[in-house]
Amino acid sequence: MAAVAGVVGFATADRGIERRSAVVSGVPVEVVRPDGAAGRLPGVVVAHGLSASMQLMRGFADTLARRGYVVELVDLAGGGANTERLPDLGDGPAADARLDRDLDVAVRHLRAVPGVDGIGLLGHSMGAAAVVRYAAAHPDVTATVAISQGTMPFGASASSPRDLLAIAGGFEFAGYRAGAVGAVRAAYPQGRAGVTYGDPRAGTARRAVIVGGAEHVGVLFQPRTHREAAAWFDRAFGRPGDARGVGIRPFQRAGSAMLLYLAAVLSFAAIASALLGRRSDGEDGGQERLSPGVALGVPVAAVLAGVAAVAVIPREVLPVGMTGPLAGFFGVIGVLCAVFPLVRQRKLGRPETRTVAAAVVLAVLTVVSFAVPAQLGWAHAVPVGPRVWALVPVAVCAMAFFAGIELLCRGYSARAAVLIHAWTAAGALAGLGLAAVLGLVSWFVLLVAPLIAGLLVWQGVQAAALRAVRAPVWVAALVGGVLLAWPIAVTMPIG
Repeated sequence: MAAVAGVVGFATADRGIERRSAVVSGVPVEVVRPDGAAGRLPGVVVAHGLSASMQLMRGFADTLARRGYVVELVDLAGGGANTERLPDLGDGPAADARLDRDLDVAVRHLRAVPGVDGIGLLGHSMGAAAVVRYAAAHPDVTATVAISQGTMPFGASASSPRDLLAIAGGFEFAGYRAGAVGAVRAAYPQGRAGVTYGDPRAGTARRAVIVGGAEHVGVLFQPRTHREAAAWFDRAFGRPGDARGVGIRPFQRAGSAMLLYLAAVLSFAAIASALLGRRSDGEDGGQERLSPGVALGVPVAAVLAGVAAVAVIPREVLPVGMTGPLAGFFGVIGVLCAVFPLVRQRKLGRPETRTVAAAVVLAVLTVVSFAVPAQLGWAHAVPVGPRVWALVPVAVCAMAFFAGIELLCRGYSARAAVLIHAWTAAGALAGLGLAAVLGLVSWFVLLVAPLIAGLLVWQGVQAAALRAVRAPVWVAALVGGVLLAWPIAVTMPIG
């Protein structure tokens, strides 16, 4: 049922709009406009944040196109299908210059689209900083919406950039919320959230909005975020507003992806059982289990070792930002978790042809189950450029991580194995948080932690299903490894 609902959601997502993709001066763009629209329409360029792509921002294209705008989505350097590196992972003058160049390519391309009359900008996080910077330098930009930007990079002027709306999520870090209000107070010192200051017709309007119950990514899918952005552009371009919120569909694509993910998780056990069958109790060698103290204590020591390891792994060891330290972190934990079981001569067994074939099918199915909904709904999921070969070492380390967990679980009951698995996965997440707090890895890890947590839960369900049919350790490692490695390698920025 979930799969049917997800497919229907994607099938109807483009109703009423048309999309055309192109690559302009090396920058991938997608133009979205009302189906069959004629006459002059305002245009809006939409820019994504760090470790994201145009797919994450498609909800804004859907909303604005249905309200009479021509929208251009863009993959900035390092993100999505753009194979150019993003200097210093988006931090510093070189990165700003590269982002400004890509944004300028997108703006010029949209201006040249027949029927486009005027340009607005919308950006999220790193993309928000880019659109604010660009609009401040180009007074012909009619209006700007900056979502989760943080501190605004401009002085106390009500006219530069023109008509600025700053949005932040109520659950975001305090700096993001303060930055949104600060955008108003830079021009209107007594400004507060939820109040519009200045005159949109004169280009001096400022407004800050704090969207309750939303964090850094979730704010992009809140109906209020879309209503505020659409109303802001309507006022700036002198268009009639729509209090009914017609065209507001922030979650259709991402929601459809979530439904397909749910269907994949729920159906995995049945598929694994059909492919692998259920082995007899003797086929796993009657492995002796580790003591509970060892099974729970080893992951703690392994996580601490992983935290220490990321301190010495260069961030640029792989061409995709942060993948080197992340891969090393999971790899170290996996190897150390596997030491005790392997020292006690726990044999992994010789793989049978049927098992190998089934494992390959399950691995491919897992990749497809993640990548297809992601590509359609919220993230670029096709490896391009250096992402292709970076995927290999990341996958090897992820496989080591899950192999170590499975070796700790061997010999335990199904319930106890789930607890050991959850304990180790939760410890890894806590370790990443500790590494970020200590400055050993980029703070950006905290923003992608929800994605990693979701992948670990997904893999935990699959691992439990594989244990139920007594699949060899390496099968769970292979399937879980590609599930964790794929999004890390294809979504992190090329640096």
